[in-house]
Amino acid sequence: MATSWPQVAAWPNDPREHAAYLSDYLRKAHVCIDSTGDQPVPKSLVKTMIAAMSVLISKFQNIPDLSAVVQAITTIQSDLKTTAETVQSTVIKVQQNTITQQHMATLSQETNQAVKEAAETRRTTTELLQETNDIAKAINDTTETTNDMVKVVQCAPPSKASYASVLSSNAAPLSRPITISTQTSSFIQAQQPR
Repeated sequence: MATSWPQVAAWPNDPREHAAYLSDYLRKAHVCIDSTGDQPVPKSLVKTMIAAMSVLISKFQNIPDLSAVVQAITTIQSDLKTTAETVQSTVIKVQQNTITQQHMATLSQETNQAVKEAAETRRTTTELLQETNDIAKAINDTTETTNDMVKVVQCAPPSKASYASVLSSNAAPLSRPITISTQTSSFIQAQQPR
């Protein structure tokens, strides 16, 4: 009886499929060789097996080196990690910058308010100084008038000088009455001990 050798079909392009197909083919060929005993193996069958193994070996030689792919993936992962850390650091710096800018804006507003308050205090102080100067001038005028009255009283004979006559004689009237503003009054009251 003639041995039925396995039939050859087109070899698959994928190396793993090719290896699986070739393995199945070689197993069937091995079974046929064992069953034939000492009969010679057809030359075409040996050529087919050699060609299939040669193509498969060539395919595996052309597969990229997986260690290089792993190394490239590791490098990419490292670069991604570094990029993520840089982005996170940048985000933190931007947040800190934003907080600093907000603090600076608040300080600027507070400074502007303090400057306005200082200007108002200066204006009030200037008004108080002007009123104080006016009061001092009025007091000086009153003192001069009082001194003039004292001189008249001292120069006049004692029996003829009355308070009313002294006032009506050589005394100069006050140039204007002494007025105290509510600010000055409040200031004077605040200065008095309690």
